[in-house]
Amino acid sequence: MFTEINIDALVGPTHHFGGLGVGNVASQQHAYRTSRPREAALEGLRKAALVASLGVPQYIFLPPPRPRLKWLHELGLGVDSTEHLSSEQLSAALQIAPQAFSAAFSCAFMWAANMATVSAACDCRDRRLHITPANLISSWHRASESAERAIDLKRLLGLQDNCTIHPPLSSIVPLRDEGAANHMRLSDPTGKIGFNIFVYGDDSELASHDCRFLPRQTRAACEAIARRHQLDPARTFFLQQHPAGISAGVFHNDVIATSHASLLIHHELAFYNAEQQLQRLEEIFRQTTGAPLLRMEISNSDLPIDEAVQSYFFNSQIITPHTHTSSNHTPQMVLICPQQCQRIASTGRLIERLVASSDHPIEEVHYVSLEQSMAGGGGPACLRLRIPLAHDDIAQLPRQLRIDRQLEERLAVAIERWYPESLELTDLCSVAFVRELSQISDHLQRIFN
Repeated sequence: MFTEINIDALVGPTHHFGGLGVGNVASQQHAYRTSRPREAALEGLRKAALVASLGVPQYIFLPPPRPRLKWLHELGLGVDSTEHLSSEQLSAALQIAPQAFSAAFSCAFMWAANMATVSAACDCRDRRLHITPANLISSWHRASESAERAIDLKRLLGLQDNCTIHPPLSSIVPLRDEGAANHMRLSDPTGKIGFNIFVYGDDSELASHDCRFLPRQTRAACEAIARRHQLDPARTFFLQQHPAGISAGVFHNDVIATSHASLLIHHELAFYNAEQQLQRLEEIFRQTTGAPLLRMEISNSDLPIDEAVQSYFFNSQIITPHTHTSSNHTPQMVLICPQQCQRIASTGRLIERLVASSDHPIEEVHYVSLEQSMAGGGGPACLRLRIPLAHDDIAQLPRQLRIDRQLEERLAVAIERWYPESLELTDLCSVAFVRELSQISDHLQRIFN
C-alpha cells in the first residue's frame, strides 16, 4: 500500500507582492500592494494542519534564508553582507533594479508544488523513489530555490535506502522545469499501479495561436525527467497545455487540471489536441487496474476559463482521509477548496454537483482561507508537494518535521510574535528588518531542534 505524504513550505516573513510571476494573472494584478506575512503564514499553517487532522501524513519545511544579498552583489547592486549593509544601499538597489530587489526577498518557495517532480518507487524500473528538483528558470525570483529545497528533501528522505534525488535539469531555456505543478499521477486504490501525466506548454504551433505568455514547462524537460526516473513508457503520457489556457493565465497545469488516485478532473481547455491520448489513458487504466478511470471534463460553458483562473477550483486539494472509509470499502475523498470558490456562482454549482454525484468519490468539501497565497497566484494544491511512499518508508521520516497539534501551536506562536503584520516593498529596505530576519530564522530552527 502506498500513501501520499504532503509537504508544505512555511511562508517566510518577507512575503510580499513583487509581480514577478510569468503569465500569473493574480501575481501581476497584486504587484506592489501591501502584503500581510503573518496572515499568509498562519493561513498556510492552518491548511496544512487541516490535512494532518484528516489523517494524511503532513510535513513542513522551514523558509530558506532571505534576502539573498550575495545574489544582489553579483548583479552589481553594491550589496554584499549584513555586516556593512545600510538602508541607503537597499533603497538604491530597489530604485535601480526593482525586479531583482524583489526577487532577492522572494517567498515564492511557499508554493511547494514547484519544488520537484516525484516518481513513486513502484512506477520506476529500478524500484527506487526518484525526485528531480525543478530548475524554475522562467522567473527572476525562483531559480535559486532548487539547491535550497534539494537540501530539505535530503534531510527529510535521508534515511531512505531506495531514494534517488537527482540534480535539477540544466538551467537552459529548452529545459524549463516547474516541478509537480505540471505533473499528475493516477493510480489504483493501493497506489501500487501508477500512471504519470506530464504537461508541457512549448510547441511550434503556439506561435500561430498568438500565446500571450511564455510557457513555463517544456516537453524536452518532461521527457528528460521521465527517462532519468525510469518510468514505464506504456504508462507515461505527455499532454500539451492549451494555448488559450496559457493566454488566460494558466501558467501551470494545476491551475486547470487536478488528479488523485483514480480521479482526473480537467477543464476542456486544459489540453490541446489530447482527446486521443486521454482515451488511450482510460483504456490502459481499465486494462491494467480492472477498474475505470474516473475522468470528468468541465466545459467552458459550465466554468468559463477566466472564472476557473479566478477561483482556482482546479488547484483545490483532493485527499483520501485515513480516518474513515465508506461501507463498501471504496476510499472516499475530500476536496479542500479556496474560499474564492464559494464566491463565484459557477464553481459553487460545480462543487455541489461533485459532492452530490454518486459517480465520483468526493463526499465532502472544506473551504480554506488563503487570501495572501491566492493574491500571489497559489491555491491549496500550490502549497504542497506529494510524495507516494510505502508505510514502512513513512515510519522512517523525521518526526520533528511532521505536523501535529503541538508543532502547529508552537509555529503559530512564533509567527504571531515574530512575523510583521504588513509589508510594503519599501519596508524591505530597512537594514534593521534585514538583520531581524536572521533572528526569526534562528527561532524557527530551534522549534525543530
